[in-house]
Amino acid sequence: MANEPNGFQLTAPEYLAEPTTATLRVREVDFREDPRWLQFISQHPDALIYHHPTWLSALESEYRGKCIALACEDADGEIQGILPLLYTRGLPIRISRHQVGRRLSSLPRTPLAGPLATSNLAAASLVKAAIDYVRNEPGLRLELKTTIPDLDKLVDGLQCIRWRDTYVRGLPDNRNRDVACKHAGTHETRTCAPCDTCRLFSFGNSRDNHQVKWAVNKAVKHGLSMRIAETEDELRAWYRMYLDVMRRNVVPPRPYRLFQRLWREMRSQGHMILVLAERNEERPGVSPVLSEPGAQETLANPEYGSIVGGSILLSFGDTVFWSFTGTEKGRSGHHSNDLTLWHCMHESCKQGYDWFDLGEVAENHPELSQFKAKWGTIQRPMYRYYYPACPQREEKEDSAGAKRVSQFARFVWQKLPLNVVAVLGNWIFSYL
Repeated sequence: MANEPNGFQLTAPEYLAEPTTATLRVREVDFREDPRWLQFISQHPDALIYHHPTWLSALESEYRGKCIALACEDADGEIQGILPLLYTRGLPIRISRHQVGRRLSSLPRTPLAGPLATSNLAAASLVKAAIDYVRNEPGLRLELKTTIPDLDKLVDGLQCIRWRDTYVRGLPDNRNRDVACKHAGTHETRTCAPCDTCRLFSFGNSRDNHQVKWAVNKAVKHGLSMRIAETEDELRAWYRMYLDVMRRNVVPPRPYRLFQRLWREMRSQGHMILVLAERNEERPGVSPVLSEPGAQETLANPEYGSIVGGSILLSFGDTVFWSFTGTEKGRSGHHSNDLTLWHCMHESCKQGYDWFDLGEVAENHPELSQFKAKWGTIQRPMYRYYYPACPQREEKEDSAGAKRVSQFARFVWQKLPLNVVAVLGNWIFSYL
């Protein structure tokens, strides 16, 4: 397996080295109209899809906010760093470890974003400029979400909180790749053996590898196969399954308009796809890996079966993010999520991507941690930085009364109609 990407290092990345003496200034730019924004993130090895203009536009439209796009320029007008920020209304309470008060965040409702810079000085300049936005507004807090450690050592008063881990899988044969080429969106197709038989593609230890292959084979025996969604009707059908998963997991769902915006804008640029798991009653045992375009076109015919699950993948640079998932209720024994991940990892590998990010896991979901770990992932820490500092409190064990209230709330949430879950999720995220 290749070396880890800069964004997931345990030690400080290169731009946290000694500061330069270049003359820098930070100003707000229009990320849509200024071509330097896209050019900069296309050349930065740590840039994520969450820095991309289409994601920023989707966040703006989700709740009619305005993104503050900060750019750090040198004396020649060249961008040396960027930092997108968005205001949130916040809630007047604290939920567990979550800071949910009024915030200027990079970025809300986004797993990772934070500053991108070419030097220590540029990174510090961006953070100081962001602090200026919150310093004179009582009750407003700056929040930065990133995998960069030691960012608090650059700016006085910035508080670092160790967050969760994200589960990242390195894809085979990802050495000696042209990073600039991949970030420009011109990935080179791999020349290795067909990925469904590729010996390099193993998952964890021998036990995990056996579990993965067993689950995939069982899904195929149930007649499941994969295809790429082609219409918004399929997106809407998937969204109801996504709502059901959020209801079962007692997690607020994102509004449909977010996915519709991603579908209409990000999909056309090749940064978003919806991969569907479909039961083909007439054709059980179809291979889970679509190696030839012709095979994909055949599977795309909806008359062969019904959708039982699917996932939205977001991609940029050398990384694919497994971002949102929906599964039909009662189909867990069919292992559609295993088949989906198997397919998506192999296809991402063949398309020339180097990393597959399965995302973070909340503390109260150990089963999900085990599921993501079995795919041969590595855990990389994420950090959240705040200004002014958040008051620290000891984590106390919940009382018996609090546990009963929590259990009752979970019970009620899981019994709600899907349209009510959608409305409540929309309301909750309007504050977050």
